[in-house]
Formats: sequence, C-alpha cells, structure tokens
Amino acid sequence: MVRLIRRRGLPFVEIGGEVIAPAAFRSYRPKPDNISLSRRCGLRLYQFIVSGLPCTNRSPYSLFGEVWTGEDQYDFTAFDRQYEMFRRFAPDGYYNIMIQLDTRPWWKDAHPDLPYDSYAHISELALCEEWKQAAARYLRAFIAYAEEKYGDRIAGYSFCAGLSTEWFDETLYKPEFDRSGSLTEKAWRKLTGDENAPLPTMASMESGETSLRAPSSRDFKFLEMCSNAVADLVCFFAAEAQKTLAHKKPLGLFYGYTDMDNQIYWNTNAYEKAWRSPDIDMLYSPAAYRDSRFFTGVSSYQYTVDSIALHGKLYVHENDHRTDLARFPLESGVILQDCYASFEEWREVFRRELCNVMQKRAGFWWFDFFGGYYNAPEYERELAFQKKIYDQLAEGERHSNSEIAVFIDPMSFNCTKELSRLCSDLGRVSINALLRCGAPFDLYNLSDITLIDKSQYKMYVFLNAFIMPEDIRDYIHSELSDKLTVFLYGAGMARGDSFDVKNTAELCGMTIEEIDSEKPLRADYLGETFGFTKHIRPLFAVKDAAGTQPLARYENGEICAAIKGNAAYCAMAPVPWTLWRDLARRAGVHIYSEQGSGTAICSQFVSAYTTLTEDCVLHMKEDGVYRDVFSGETYETVHKELRYHAKKGRVMLFVREDE
Repeated sequence: MVRLIRRRGLPFVEIGGEVIAPAAFRSYRPKPDNISLSRRCGLRLYQFIVSGLPCTNRSPYSLFGEVWTGEDQYDFTAFDRQYEMFRRFAPDGYYNIMIQLDTRPWWKDAHPDLPYDSYAHISELALCEEWKQAAARYLRAFIAYAEEKYGDRIAGYSFCAGLSTEWFDETLYKPEFDRSGSLTEKAWRKLTGDENAPLPTMASMESGETSLRAPSSRDFKFLEMCSNAVADLVCFFAAEAQKTLAHKKPLGLFYGYTDMDNQIYWNTNAYEKAWRSPDIDMLYSPAAYRDSRFFTGVSSYQYTVDSIALHGKLYVHENDHRTDLARFPLESGVILQDCYASFEEWREVFRRELCNVMQKRAGFWWFDFFGGYYNAPEYERELAFQKKIYDQLAEGERHSNSEIAVFIDPMSFNCTKELSRLCSDLGRVSINALLRCGAPFDLYNLSDITLIDKSQYKMYVFLNAFIMPEDIRDYIHSELSDKLTVFLYGAGMARGDSFDVKNTAELCGMTIEEIDSEKPLRADYLGETFGFTKHIRPLFAVKDAAGTQPLARYENGEICAAIKGNAAYCAMAPVPWTLWRDLARRAGVHIYSEQGSGTAICSQFVSAYTTLTEDCVLHMKEDGVYRDVFSGETYETVHKELRYHAKKGRVMLFVREDE
C-alpha cells in the first residue's frame, strides 16, 4: 500500500510505513550514470516512461523499445530491462511507471478505416470506442503484470496520450487533415442537430473583427465539445486503471495547463473534470516556460496550482530546464537551443524553482530530458544541496500566508480567439506581473471559490472570468463585500444567452461601456504604459461617475482602470506589477518587497530574487535574525526592514533564526 499523506501542511509519500518527501528523478534517457548521480544526491523516488513511440522532435521517448506489440499482445521484456537497470543502480528506490496509451503503427495498419493518430488527434480518438477499449486493456494488463512482479518497489503509476504525452490535440493546426466522415464530424452534427453542419476550422474560428466569441456561439460549443471529449477520455482511463489498481497506489498524469500559447486549440480547457476525479491522485507539470525561465525572470506555474491541493491531490513540479551541458545533438540530430549560458545562471533559476515548490507545498522531480544535463561535479553538488534543503525544511511546519486569492476559469479561455493573445495577456503574463507585486498569492480555478477559507484573503483577483455563473456572482456580492475584488477586461460578460459588457458593469458596480477601438490603445499608470499585446476589439472604458476613482487612463483620456468602493476594474492586461502592488496595499495586504523582483513567501520562509536591483529591502512582519539558507549568512532587521546587497539574479531564502 502506498499513500499520499500530509503532515504539518506538507506532502509525503508513505510506502510500507516509510515516509519520504516527494522529490524524484526522471529522464527519457535513464542510464547508470544519471540514475547513480540522483541516488548520490539523496533521491529515493524515480519515474520512467514505457513507450515504443517517438516524441515531437522525432527522438524515441525510450530506447528500451515497445511493449504493446499488437491487439491484446504484450511483450514486457523492454519494461523488465528498464526496471532491472533502475533496481541495480537505485536498489533502495521506488518507482513511478508512466504508460503511453497512444495508437501504435500496427493499430493504423489494422484499422485503415480509422486513419487517425491519437498522438496528434486525441480529440478524434477520444470518440473511438474500439481504441479506447484496446488501450484500456493494455493499461490494465500492464499494471497487473507490474504489480505481480515488482509491486513491492512500485510507488505509483502514470498514464499518458496525446501530443507531448500531455493530452494536447493538434488537429486544428493541421488543415490538411481530411475530417470528412470523421467521428468528430458525426459528433458535431449530432450536437447541432444539423446533419450537414460543417466542422469549424482554426481559420474560420479566428475570422471576424472581434477578438471574442460568446459561449452561445457555434465555435465556442465546438471547442467545448472537443475539450470535454479529451477530459472524458482522461477520466475513462483513470477509472479503467483503478479496476486493477484499486486505489492501492497513487495514479497521476500531465494535464490541465493554463499557461500555454495554444491554450484554446489544444482542447484541454475542460481539465477540471479530471482534477475532480476520485481516480486521479497526482498532477504533474513542467515549470512555466518563456520569460519565467529567464535569468532575469520570475519562476511560475502552468497550473492553477492551489486548486490541486484543495482537492486532495499532489502537485509535482517538473524542473526540466536545459543546462549548458545540454547543447548536444539528439538521436534525431536536433540540437536544443534554449540552454542556459552557464552553470551560475542555471543554479539561480533552479533555486527559484525550489523556493516555488516549497512555497506551494508540492513535490518535484529533476527531468534529465535526454541525458547529460547534470554530468559535471558542480551540478551534482548543487542538486545534492537543494535536496538537503528540501528535506530539512520538510521537517518543519508550513502553510500558505497569502492574503491574495487569484482565479482563472479555464473554459472562459474559449471566449477569446487564440491569435488575439488574450489568453496569455489575461493569464500567464498577468500572473507574472502579480509575482512581482511583493506579496504572495494563491492561484485557484474559479469554480473553487466557495471552497476556500475566505477569512484568509483580503483581495480577490479575477483574471479571465468571462463566464461567471450566477451562484458565483451572488457569492461575490454577498460574501466578499468586505474584500477588495479586482476584475479584468470582460469579467462576467457571459450571462445566460447574453454576452455584453453591461454584465461586467453590473458585476463591478460601475458604468463600463465599449469605446471606439479602430486603432490600438495604450494606458498609463503613474508614468508606466501598458496594454494588450495585439489590437483587441472591443475595448472598454469606465465612465466617470460619483464614487468612482480613476486609476489609469488610455492615451485618449478615457478611464482604463478605476476603483469604486471595494471593487476595482481594469479594461486592459497585463496590469503593471506596480498597480497590483498598490491595489494590494489598498486591501491591507502585507507587502514584503516594493522592488518588483519577485518573491516566494509562506509561513516558513521569505524568498526574494534580485532580478531588477542589487540593493534590496524586505519588509518583514516581525523584527528578528534571519538566515539565508543558500549562503548561511545571517541578517538582523531594523524597524522590520531586512536589507542586503546581492548580484543580479541572485536568489535568497530567509528563515527566522531567533525563534
């Protein structure tokens, strides 16, 4: 029996009475050298994939070979060999086995009438009962075999399918794919009641002058149908796995990001169905990409991370950053380009990620993608050092001390057009700005708003909530009247069959109207200009009225952001971090840093990054002596201010020493 448990607010894996902090190792190229390295660094948990398929860069996911060799035909030799290697070089380890369920070449040969590939077209195959049942039989057979032969060392299982093994669907990106007569076409015509209804395409859904689509529109309903098909498929496989596993070991997967450039057309925005499934125990995600990985950036998450623990599941943060040792050709000849310039750059970013993991009371694994990322003494020393810190701080008590709650509604992303970049402006980029505001926040799905402890938070932020159900609107008005509520752009526009900014105005208690947006507009907050990445239509403005205080104006003088009573509204995104900081201060939130460099803060520690300045000031809640865990240096506050000097990019992790 393997259980995920929590002690003192922190997650652990309990295996036969042994309790282990959830730090692990993963690689598509596990070999004696990197397995041994991770063991020397103190890891006890490992994950590896069983697959006979190539990944997106054409390199094999695994060099060990195929197991699923035909319809109800399985050769477990490749799995046995991989397992035996781990047992030899990590004999005290426990293993999480990832099983890839995608269609194999033999499947397509045997089913010429279904010329679809689940790796690329998962929403189509989600409707194929024949493949679903065949893949489910494979999944159950694999678990049964592994449990019978190696069950004493297996700590859990993972299942995957779709593009990048993350359930992405790229069908809409492939206009050359002939979908006439497809299962999706049949399902769409049944849903619409029109036996001649054409399938929407990416081109058709991106057409028109407006950047938005109403939930009542055909395009939205099509995206909803495809997203639900993938979510239902995930839940189906989880339930099938549990027929054999019987909840005796944790089951996990990658699924449900809100940080993607292709947020709409990947068809993953119905992920909450799976997150609420009692058959799923763990959710994995790579650390946020793009500027979140820059040396001067702020580390972030691809999930609404705090909703995961809220539903009793473990979040596992994947650190797959490409070190400067990763610049080598893969088997396919591809050379990775997004590598750090030096060990020092990687070290500081990896330390940021460690602080984020600990702040969110999560697990993590180091992902040595295609091998060799850590094959130098300085890397091994740093990994061992970080594992030691993770374990030491896991001996204490830790909980969230955030006073800001931030909400994303995944299905509301489908109200926007992908090429408008509204998904990232209202999501990822806004979160990165919030990460610089100097105060910690918790990030939830909108549907979870009534489940959280409202007494903890002073400020509620709604980033993309175009779809605001009536019960949540009522909850905001009746239960959060004493909190500062902040709404962006088209929050609450959808109401019944209506999709109108008047619904936003009613939600915010202000007069908000559409304004002429024939050309792009920028706004100004205290001398800092901000605005959407692309030319967005429509644009909105607050009309000055009694009790309304303007905060930011467009360049044409119209009001872009305002506050009235305990409600604030901004018609553009991403909002500058300075405005987030000032709104938080209005709400009575404790501001730890005024400098915009990024922080990771919880009840146990205060972590800060020197991304924008080298002379730093932290406003602690109490005077005392604080030790930087990374350097060992101690600092004593004066009038609750902790001052220090550090090079750009440096990460500090302060714990109280004199308690």
